[in-house]
Amino acid sequence: MKTPRDPLSVHLRCWRVSPPADPGFRAAIWARIRATGSRDTWPAFLRAHAAAWALVAVVTLSAAGYGGYATAQARVASDREAMVFTYLAGLDPRVQAGLRP
Repeated sequence: MKTPRDPLSVHLRCWRVSPPADPGFRAAIWARIRATGSRDTWPAFLRAHAAAWALVAVVTLSAAGYGGYATAQARVASDREAMVFTYLAGLDPRVQAGLRP
């Protein structure tokens, strides 16, 4: 049993779009590409996004400073502990004799 055809699907199947060709379309596109390409140089990009780059620089320098400070504090604590142990070992006769403290 055949179903009746939907008139909309028949019309959509026959429908074709054929816009008129624009002879200057390609030239206009390349002109726009050249215009944006010459405008977006690296210094222009930096000037346009100066606030964001300043924030990136501040965050990076802060993280590097904190990381260096934390590393230095750990190193100082380690060196202090080693000096204290060496000093006390020099004073303790049991350590000097090789005995268990």
